[in-house]
Amino acid sequence: MARIAYALSGQGRGHSSRSLAIATVLRDRGHEVLFCCGGTAEAILKEKGEPVVSVPQLKTVVRDNTVLPAPTLIANWPSITNLNRIVAKLADTLSVFRPDLVITDFEAFSWRAADRLRVPVISFNHQQVVTDTVYELPSEHWLDAQVAKAVISIIAPKNPVKLLLTSFFYPEVKNPSRTQLVPPIIRTAVEELVPYSGDHILVYYNQPEGSKAFLDLLRRDGRSYTVYNFPLPTEPAQHPNVVFKRASVAGFLEDLASSRAILCTAGFTLISEALYLGKPLLAVPNRGIFEQTINALFLQREDLGMSVIGRSLTAADLDAFHKNMDRYAGRLQSRRDSGNKEAVSAIEAVLSSTGPSVHALGLP
Repeated sequence: MARIAYALSGQGRGHSSRSLAIATVLRDRGHEVLFCCGGTAEAILKEKGEPVVSVPQLKTVVRDNTVLPAPTLIANWPSITNLNRIVAKLADTLSVFRPDLVITDFEAFSWRAADRLRVPVISFNHQQVVTDTVYELPSEHWLDAQVAKAVISIIAPKNPVKLLLTSFFYPEVKNPSRTQLVPPIIRTAVEELVPYSGDHILVYYNQPEGSKAFLDLLRRDGRSYTVYNFPLPTEPAQHPNVVFKRASVAGFLEDLASSRAILCTAGFTLISEALYLGKPLLAVPNRGIFEQTINALFLQREDLGMSVIGRSLTAADLDAFHKNMDRYAGRLQSRRDSGNKEAVSAIEAVLSSTGPSVHALGLP
């Protein structure tokens, strides 16, 4: 069986959920998996007792649901200027593990280390849907798309042996001989949920800094909202329709399963899990993150939910979403699919075709 180094983006929880789901199946099939990541993903994996090689986290600084380019560049400047040193150190660490394969889920350093070790690389993410598929795009998003493509070209591998794209929408791929689209990766805990429609709307923003106006809007709306990943109120609640919850995987999954709908930023993982459970979605993508924009565009194009793109949410948006919620729910009844088995089969096909890596064999 193979030794696999699995690298993933450290920002947010979606990459760690997807990577753990795939790693669990790979281990069940006899493979050894070592993770490489930083940030939130590193903390989550270490808390679960997973073996993790620490690498710097590339950060996106967001305020009021908008990416701030200058602070983002400043936050990542140490990693940019020390790229060669970081990659060399990671290559030395991975050489001890002697991997047969490196899988990278939008992590910038691992594939560069793999190139030094002459180890094959699979690029397995959702972000490269932006660069490696064909789709129609409204002209107002053209500039954001070009910026996103430039950033993705820096972070993603240049020449992976396989490009696996996980997606809830399926545009034409540019290079079918190398690229494969698979349905979303669904973690076991979500697969085991029994969804039903309660009274509350589950709310999750990936980076809620500067979102006071958004919370005030929910309070004025009067409908029932259960809110995660926002600062807990320091004063007694004056608006009982908005309930703030502490971070809890079990609690979040319970509220996800029992929600009537989801109001969230347009991160791929939560959208995928909500669709899998048949939950209508109101998506408000981070302004400046084009991958979220394209998620929101396709969500609306396929009539699986409603999207508010490039501006703040309004009371009229909430009213429109509630008016159409039953239609979205009806459209979602046939969407319960996952790409877990298909993705693992693709990974093992690469292992079969490449054999043990040069470095794993101990060759110079």
